[in-house]
Amino acid sequence: MTGTVADWQGWVGMPLPATGQYVIPDGMSVLSIDATANMGTYVEPNIWVQHK
Repeated sequence: MTGTVADWQGWVGMPLPATGQYVIPDGMSVLSIDATANMGTYVEPNIWVQHK
């Protein structure tokens, strides 16, 4: 899921002042912010299990 830094600040309710990774409320993974590109990216990895 991607969005601008301003979008992410509104969605998570916290400041994201610089490029880096942030722990976000209720997140299962970290949010990656690229301040230069004005882009935030959040990825929750999936785990696939095969049952017999």
